[in-house]
Amino acid sequence: MDPASSFPDDAFRVLSHDVRLIALVALEDAQTADSFAADPVSYSELADRVDDYHAEAFDRDAGNFDYHLRKLRDAEFISRVDGGYRIRQAGVQVVRAIRAGDITDRGGFDTVTIDEPCPYCGGTSAITLEDDWLFIHCLDCVGAFAQDESLPAGTLAGFEVSPTGIRNREPLEAFRTAFRMGMQVHRLFAAGICPECSGTTTTHTLETCPAHDPGENGVCPECGRTTEEFFAVSCDVCQRSLMSFPAIVVATDPHVIAVMYERGRDVTDQTWVALSKPPDWPSRTVETDPAVLEYTIPVPDGEAIRVRLDESLTVTVCNP
Repeated sequence: MDPASSFPDDAFRVLSHDVRLIALVALEDAQTADSFAADPVSYSELADRVDDYHAEAFDRDAGNFDYHLRKLRDAEFISRVDGGYRIRQAGVQVVRAIRAGDITDRGGFDTVTIDEPCPYCGGTSAITLEDDWLFIHCLDCVGAFAQDESLPAGTLAGFEVSPTGIRNREPLEAFRTAFRMGMQVHRLFAAGICPECSGTTTTHTLETCPAHDPGENGVCPECGRTTEEFFAVSCDVCQRSLMSFPAIVVATDPHVIAVMYERGRDVTDQTWVALSKPPDWPSRTVETDPAVLEYTIPVPDGEAIRVRLDESLTVTVCNP
């Protein structure tokens, strides 16, 4: 895709006028939780609502208001239907972004330590917020991503958060929310679905380092990473990406969790550690180009579970 051709210049110009934004909010307010689509709003009622919302004197000249509504219709943010006007899904997304604070609202909190120790060194773990990312990091070791100097020192995991995710929440509650969202992000990417736009995804890296030795600085000279396994996947449309560990995709797969439970290993009550350190399972690369990894999961009852993960992040239990 040509980046220049994907810039929605016309849409941004349409949204640059406050009357149009207020009209979108007024139309979205007609949506109720128990209905699929917002009820139509008549022209006169919409004008009244915009007048009520508008902080300054609203020019109710019919020609002027018609012009603004036509701009919103041409950009497919609203539609004209029997009974008046109805907001379209594109308009709903704009209003949701405004209400969530994704465009203008920013919050934050100081670094907060948490009770659960670092899974790598047993040291003190803490959470911090930087640029709409909630990071959990170790205060005593290099963490899981020492190779990436753009991350906070000692980073163990990072979760994208919206301003809504931290608004009116204490730091630890915001962290628990971010972790739950992070679990879903892993599962959606593993299913080949972008959690941002529902687009298709591509796995760029899926590998383990057979001679892994992180050394004193925490980075292996062979693979250039802190951990011996790694994958990177991104959306083909919006480019949202995820960097994580292949074994975590396996460990959070519903089928694998079910088989583990049947054989006496209950991992249903997972904490943030599940997304910060790969499980210590024997693994091997069974195929290359494209890569296929195999993990052996020890369980209390019955034979160990053999699971394969391919380059599409598809998980297959070999001996269910």
